[in-house]
Amino acid sequence: MSRVLEELKSAGIAFSTDYEDLIAHCKDFNPLHQLKLIEKKTPALPEVVVFPKSIEEVSEVLKIANALRIPVYVFGGASGVIDSATPYEGGIALSTLGLDWIEIEEENRTVTCGAGVVGGRLEKILNHRGYSLRHIPQSLYCSTVGGWVATASSGQFSTGYGNIEDLIVSLKAVLPNGEILEERKTPRRAGVDLKRLFVGSEGLFGVIAEVTMKFFELPKESVKLSFEYDSIESALEDAKRFLSLKPALMRVFDDEETLRYFDSEAFSMIAIFEGNGAKESGMIARSISKGKEVEGYTDIWLEKRFDVSDISKIGVLGFVFDTIEVSCFWKPAAKLYRAVIEAIRRVEGTVTASAHASHFYESGLCFYFTFAGFPANAEEYYSEVWKRAIKASLENGGNTTHHHGIGRLRRAWMGEEFGSFLPLLKELKFLIDRNNIMNRGVLQ
Repeated sequence: MSRVLEELKSAGIAFSTDYEDLIAHCKDFNPLHQLKLIEKKTPALPEVVVFPKSIEEVSEVLKIANALRIPVYVFGGASGVIDSATPYEGGIALSTLGLDWIEIEEENRTVTCGAGVVGGRLEKILNHRGYSLRHIPQSLYCSTVGGWVATASSGQFSTGYGNIEDLIVSLKAVLPNGEILEERKTPRRAGVDLKRLFVGSEGLFGVIAEVTMKFFELPKESVKLSFEYDSIESALEDAKRFLSLKPALMRVFDDEETLRYFDSEAFSMIAIFEGNGAKESGMIARSISKGKEVEGYTDIWLEKRFDVSDISKIGVLGFVFDTIEVSCFWKPAAKLYRAVIEAIRRVEGTVTASAHASHFYESGLCFYFTFAGFPANAEEYYSEVWKRAIKASLENGGNTTHHHGIGRLRRAWMGEEFGSFLPLLKELKFLIDRNNIMNRGVLQ
């Protein structure tokens, strides 16, 4: 490590070995990490934090690390929850926050960003010019563009505008040996889409350094609808009907989450239609809905959607709180919902378990389960909830993830998720990262 520090200093790259910086880069936002910090323990600790300010500096850092076989863990906003960037083997924590440039090409409707650009800042700048990326994850104000790509993230308006992979035009990445990858920017091309190798890679193959994405005009017209139902089935049936009307956003809440958000004991759905024809689409949606229309639910949710303050409030009291998101086809959706809820509630210590459907496709949807427990042993409880929830999902037509990534938390189920493609992933890892320096232990 002393050799690493000497070479970083010689290259003029900013770094820190101050304890406060090491602690700030010792974990992601996984709830078990929060509990450790409350106990004044660190989940792990890097030996140095590096702050490159250009793609060339990222390249130099990786060249140094690769030559000396020093592990590198990539940090953006560290808002992930699946234990992906935790530096369990020490080494280098590489912060992308210095890669913070934004270049807007209005005529082409594209924006090029350094990987460290925080989503809220980008959206504010675009909004000022009358545009929006329309990629609005709940972590908008604490997650980065590079993190979105690395975890294959999805935003609240994905039903209308797509997920992060649908927005990417091109990207620049730095391989573990320091080589900088770049492709010609173009709306589309034939051939193998090699940049997709980095979407969802969670730092496995190198550092995502710059991303070019398409953006949209801010909608001038918007219609918000809210409905109540007597079952999850009827709510999901309406959501499926609405898809042909191209809603920008839909969310279906079970009875417990409806009570939490809207003070009602029914199941519910909110929907937003945007842009030209929004009023007509809203009228059709009202005419085909089988639910009872109610007022104000959409506005209530929009006001509360970024508030995650409860997590910090209940953690210090000994509660374990987390979310588990999975995706499934339409046919098994209601059965899967009940099976996963029941599986979580059966774990001793569970206080509450609820769900909503947050992202919709022609072929299926994403369920987002929330649980809280007050267990005797937090780690054992947490592990048991995840095991039973994922088992219930797999046995009832679902998968293991949708948009939070895999990390170390879901690594045990990669064989069932990737099937016979998994050996290929391991071969690619070896081919690209011969010295295994990048995010050791993730997706492996």
